[in-house]
Amino acid sequence: MMTAAADPRTDLNVGIDTNIDTNISASTSTSTSTISTSTATRTVAVTVPDWPLVAALDRHQRRTADGASRTDGADGPSDAAPALDPSVDPVILLDQHRVTFAGAAAQEAGALPGMTRRAARAACPEALVLEADREHESALFELVAAAVDTIAAGVDVLRPGVLLMSARGPARHQGGEEALAERILDAVAELTGWDAAVGIADGPFAALLASPPGRIVREGRSADYLAPHPITALRSAPVGPGWGHRGQPSATRPEKRLDLAETVDLLQRLGIASLGDLAALPSAAVADRFGPDIATLHLLARGGEPAPPAAHHPTQPLLAETTLETPLVRTDQAAFIARPLAEELHTMLVERGLICTRLRIVARTEGGEEMERTWRHDGALTVADVVDRIRWQCDGWITRSRLGGPATGAITRIGLHPLQLAPAGEGAPALWGSAGEAAVRASRAFARAQGLAGEDAVQVPARLGGRLLAEETTRVPWRSEKPAARPGPWPGSLPRPVPTTVFREPPSVALQDAAGRPVVVTARGLLSAAPARLLVLAPGAPVLQRAGLRAGSEHPVLAHGAPTVIDERWWTPAGVRSARLQLVVRSAGDEETAVLALSRTGNWMLEGLYD
Repeated sequence: MMTAAADPRTDLNVGIDTNIDTNISASTSTSTSTISTSTATRTVAVTVPDWPLVAALDRHQRRTADGASRTDGADGPSDAAPALDPSVDPVILLDQHRVTFAGAAAQEAGALPGMTRRAARAACPEALVLEADREHESALFELVAAAVDTIAAGVDVLRPGVLLMSARGPARHQGGEEALAERILDAVAELTGWDAAVGIADGPFAALLASPPGRIVREGRSADYLAPHPITALRSAPVGPGWGHRGQPSATRPEKRLDLAETVDLLQRLGIASLGDLAALPSAAVADRFGPDIATLHLLARGGEPAPPAAHHPTQPLLAETTLETPLVRTDQAAFIARPLAEELHTMLVERGLICTRLRIVARTEGGEEMERTWRHDGALTVADVVDRIRWQCDGWITRSRLGGPATGAITRIGLHPLQLAPAGEGAPALWGSAGEAAVRASRAFARAQGLAGEDAVQVPARLGGRLLAEETTRVPWRSEKPAARPGPWPGSLPRPVPTTVFREPPSVALQDAAGRPVVVTARGLLSAAPARLLVLAPGAPVLQRAGLRAGSEHPVLAHGAPTVIDERWWTPAGVRSARLQLVVRSAGDEETAVLALSRTGNWMLEGLYD
């Protein structure tokens, strides 16, 4: 029996633990989490773990088999190439010349996610290097969608590798949510040969997070399930690829671009460590301060949905379709058909002041067969988004026979049916955004610099943790994996806010009292005298010169705080005792400058400068 204090993530592990406690106490129905998820649709999320890698391995196996069959000739076909196991065989997956996946054997050799192709190949020369191919991933995923279609209708493709569907009707038809999940897993395994994962919860976000471990979150408990997850879980939020890492427009501000990774990083720096911390913030305050895009993430963290199932119903149904004079039999033909059709739909939506967030693509073949697939996109589908989905879907239908599915006849008619519409009103500007095209150009320049001068040519800061400011951060190559932060606590560390400028090599200074004697920190942690002058002893550093603290200059001390003693490794012979002191001095031009001084072995140095 599950108690109210238990971790909601232990509700069910499909295929491993079939014991569920479905008896929810009366007090749970009136809890805050139940209220926050009462309007969320009961959702099923079907995912194939590491789908880009699965698709890349499938393409490699097929190419290997095709090459072997061509070289065998009259001697008969050879045995199929053995399947690769990424957990045993050294396998590396690249996307835009960066490692996105490295198997256990490759990581042992030193190939890590974030590395460039050259660095990864140098670390593990024997690894099989695969290239991610979004076109192939989308076409191949049609097999998974078709397999789930055999169990329940109404499947939405969120992105290649992720399917979403309503759980109510299919669960009643299959005899319960547990039976539905098991039937889906069996159908995908039997018809495609791949392992899938199923999660069921209130709202798409909770269902997505419940999918990898195979959980079924009880009704009304999605907010409780989400709360313990780290804030980094937002990187897999069901907000569509327009938010992600491909530089497409944001959901509500087409002229803005919002990157989920940057958003998560900023939320972490604001002290929001978990989804529960984000959900606890007032909704109105989040929307007013951060704008509608972050308000969507806040809604997801509370177990809600970014949009109701039907946001708007036009007086006349919208439909854009075309009859093909030349039947569609090749995937390259889809590229010429897709754009005019997408632009026609876009014109209809603009005339009515609407945006589309769910799109059904319908095709009819020469034999009279009708095929359809629904794509979900939590945000406005642009012309480019619709073109991509038409091309991917036609590619999937045409090539599914070659990929092991049923054969498809020549396509003679294609139609677009918007299923979920919303008013196209502009949202309030967010507190932050990204640089759009400027960011893209900067990324290309950084990549070019790394290609010419090596991976260490472009470095970014990464937080580690420590007592001294110079130890709190380190520098790592741009787009490489950041090192794990050292856990605290760090007694003697500087409270926030910290100086805006931190010296990696602190410049030497001297402190004197009114009589010209050196000021030191005594063994009891007290100043020997009140500091009256600060002497800059270091050679001219540009940062010091801009602050008006030139080498050899002398500056009166206007105010100072109490020293803070830092005992580093006091239990060892190599232990060091230091002290910090915050000062306000008059710099050149009679301006007041706040500095942070550090005393080690009786010598003073500047650790940082405040703005």
